[in-house]
Amino acid sequence: MTDMNLITLNEVERRLEEALRTFAGNGSSADGVVAEITAGERIDKIGNLTALAVVDASERTAKDIEEAAQAAVSIARDITAEAQQLAADLRANGRKISEHLKDFALLARKVSTAMRNTRAEVLNGEETLPRTTVLPPMREGEVIQ
Repeated sequence: MTDMNLITLNEVERRLEEALRTFAGNGSSADGVVAEITAGERIDKIGNLTALAVVDASERTAKDIEEAAQAAVSIARDITAEAQQLAADLRANGRKISEHLKDFALLARKVSTAMRNTRAEVLNGEETLPRTTVLPPMREGEVIQ
């Protein structure tokens, strides 16, 4: 053990002895008469004080544990409320996206049908338009882009 630890332990021992002497009243009463205190009385006093200190420390610790649990429950309620709000928003957005996709599918079907009908009319039609009326005339050197 180092000298530092030895000094520290000696200091602790000295202070403990002083505390016990002070607790026991240094063997004297308030009027200066030395009272005879037995070791049993000292042990009882120390035991009772220690028991009270343990009860007090246990009570404080139990209260801290209850407060921590209450805080955890409160935080859990907040998280639950936020999660429920996010879920509701997600459902609403999902419904909107679904409606947009249905509208797009309907529009795509209409365009596809119109293109198919137009193609069929052009390919099967007896009347064809002359090329000169379909496209504007091109000038010399002009390129279609």
